[in-house]
Amino acid sequence: MITNDRQYRSARAALARLQTDLARLETPEAGVHPMLRKAQTDGLESQISDLEAEIEDYDALQSGAVTSFEADGLHDLPDILIRARIARRMSQKDLGTFLGIAEQQVQRYEAERYRSASLERLSEVAAALDISVRESAQLRTSPPAEGPASSVSAYPVTEMFKRGYFGDFSGTASEARKAAETLVPAFFREAAYAWKPMALHRRSFRSRSNPQFAALAAWEARVCILAERNKPVSAFDPEVVTSGWLEGLVRLSRLDDGVSRARRYLFDAGVALAIEPHLPGTLLDGAALRSSSNIAIAALTLRYDRLDNFWFTLLHEIGHLALHIRADGYHAIFDDTDAHDPSPVEEEADRFAQEALIPDSRWRLCVSRFTRTEKAVATDAARLGIHPAIIAGRIRREANDYTLLRGLVGTGEVRRQAAREDLGWD
Repeated sequence: MITNDRQYRSARAALARLQTDLARLETPEAGVHPMLRKAQTDGLESQISDLEAEIEDYDALQSGAVTSFEADGLHDLPDILIRARIARRMSQKDLGTFLGIAEQQVQRYEAERYRSASLERLSEVAAALDISVRESAQLRTSPPAEGPASSVSAYPVTEMFKRGYFGDFSGTASEARKAAETLVPAFFREAAYAWKPMALHRRSFRSRSNPQFAALAAWEARVCILAERNKPVSAFDPEVVTSGWLEGLVRLSRLDDGVSRARRYLFDAGVALAIEPHLPGTLLDGAALRSSSNIAIAALTLRYDRLDNFWFTLLHEIGHLALHIRADGYHAIFDDTDAHDPSPVEEEADRFAQEALIPDSRWRLCVSRFTRTEKAVATDAARLGIHPAIIAGRIRREANDYTLLRGLVGTGEVRRQAAREDLGWD
């Protein structure tokens, strides 16, 4: 079984080599007996078949389409735990973060199929992966009805402790895990957060994977806490989002401190911009939501620290706030912008962001649409009054080629610009 991306890359490379060797055998060589050639061919075809099956299985798990894992008995539990981790799009490092152990320990567990793990540890792994195990194992694909999670072991307590989620708690990570039954509920109380069954239909998830809902709930609560700590003076009114207001926001991108200026621009319009890295098992780029005290929040994770991604994701979430987050609509929308989602809500937000960044009427006049050079991009950016990263990002998306214009997308610039002003992350 392929258990991580490194093994996956190695398997694909090995498959390519075997297919090349097989193709060579199809060209008859003088002096090679047909029976020997057939034996060699059969051997290669068998290896190719095995590798293709393993690669196909890993691709299927990572696609988010697999949520059930059949078992003939307890001896299948280790493989179920490994497959469930992959289906959550969690790396071995992510799982280690949940459990408060090193990535190498997770690798050892999986290499030996959890033979040295205690029953308590197996239970902790199942909780971290948020799976229910009966006659078969099932990934939870919707928030639990009883609340954010029925067990504190479903939360990445160690990572929450490291990020300061537990306020004045002065103990160690180990002590935080032992006190989780007290610390986790207190954390949610601070956020005035409740994942009520009656409101589940008001959350939307755009993702290539099945999010771990306890981690997602913790991340949402943290974002709400950050927004409360720097609450906008005025309430957000979607009517403020006019073409002129959007143009003013996008023009900030050309400035060397555009990220921090964008925070203040949004703040004045009643929107709190919160930056909080995603927790393992969630793979988010951003979210749009309202807190329990009705603060409009645009939350970003900076999963990709690039200016093109920052501005597109920010405008995407502003689109959700203006169009979809309301009393009679969605309460929260979570986005993995890499994921294809044909839903009208996501298509509207994608279109909103694209039009706000570069209106189609202006995009049609851009030379860089056809001449994809740094000079052409710089010329168009200067004419439009925006950062070149925005144009480079649109070219890359439309071409579906993310090797283009790498030097223009502003890698590392978001955190550098935001460091001028505290935007809520440590």
